[in-house]
Amino acid sequence: MMTKRELRKVYREKRLSLDEGHREQLDSKLFHQLIRLDWSGCNYLHVFISLPKYNEPDTSRFIKWIQNHYPDIKLVLSKTDLLDGSMINYLWDQDTCIAQNQWGIFEPVGGEIIREKLIDSVLVPLLLADKKGNRIGYGKGFYDRFLVNCRDDVRSIGLSYFDLVEQIVDTEEWDFPLKYCVTPDKTYRF
Repeated sequence: MMTKRELRKVYREKRLSLDEGHREQLDSKLFHQLIRLDWSGCNYLHVFISLPKYNEPDTSRFIKWIQNHYPDIKLVLSKTDLLDGSMINYLWDQDTCIAQNQWGIFEPVGGEIIREKLIDSVLVPLLLADKKGNRIGYGKGFYDRFLVNCRDDVRSIGLSYFDLVEQIVDTEEWDFPLKYCVTPDKTYRF
């Protein structure tokens, strides 16, 4: 079994090696898995804007679908506070100005702050997850710190191009497990 660090290295390389055509196929399958979830009770949906340079799953098609099919759902986008490792959540609407931070992550410049307790569902970027819902992200812990401040019933939904691994052996007490992991071929519920 591999450690988080080893798995992060292997799966980052795997994801970066995916060519554009293969990624487009995987993104289409992820999209079809996502739209099968029940979005009817969601008022606030936290999303992320994918980073093409890291070959992250593309969320843009799903975000447009939500806006068209569930116009009452309010989208939330975070800005990272690099001083304390937290995420400040903003309502994402037509007036929101978006800019890239020093890591190239698209974030709101300002706007209406949304408290974590209002958020019903969160799309979580990651590299992979295990069969218990433990996830491997980029290793900075931003989403762990964010999710622990959300309601207990928040739907944390990871997006991964890869199937689940059996077990991530070196999880820590502060690692926040997912409630769902959406892969191209299956949606897992934990």
